[in-house]
Amino acid sequence: MITKPLTPLEAIRSRLVEVGNKFTLPADSELSMFNEHNEPLIWFFSEGSIILHRETDELLMELVSAPTLLGLANIFQTTPIKYRLVTQTDCQGFTVPAHLASEIIEKNRLWQQACHWTSYVVRGLERRDSRFIGTTTYSQIRVTLLIMDSWSFDLRARIGVISFIQKRTKISRSVIAEILSALRKGNYIEMDKGKLVSVGRLPTSY
Repeated sequence: MITKPLTPLEAIRSRLVEVGNKFTLPADSELSMFNEHNEPLIWFFSEGSIILHRETDELLMELVSAPTLLGLANIFQTTPIKYRLVTQTDCQGFTVPAHLASEIIEKNRLWQQACHWTSYVVRGLERRDSRFIGTTTYSQIRVTLLIMDSWSFDLRARIGVISFIQKRTKISRSVIAEILSALRKGNYIEMDKGKLVSVGRLPTSY
């Protein structure tokens, strides 16, 4: 289990918020990691949950919940890969252009905290890769169900199981539906109207 470094995150937030452009957004808002001048943005979310999509293939990379900071790595090096954010719940927070965030971090000597947070994000990506690259179809579905089971009831009630798994893994909907049906028949999971209600002790293989 990777622990979110809340103390470094708060140290960064407390300085960036002074120049941040605050927002309040409803669920299902689509956001860009770049502003109207094509400059990379840093997004800080104080409330809500957000899904991160890779634009090239619409792969669902991750669902993250507040408090969280997205795009901080752009102060070190801008990525050529573009991402799209979609809010899953009502969200609040602020944005800061990456170049301005870099100036503030330098001025307030927050590089250690910035590296701490960036390392946390990298470890999260490593964990994701270990769960999905080179693993079986069932293993990918199993781990995604366990991830969804860790969400709040309200969040699970908003997101369809088959759609989320398909976007996250690119496994065909028919295969996902077949495996979910078998798990339901075995009383390993409970679903209602396509949404996940609960997950029991899932078998390790299928």
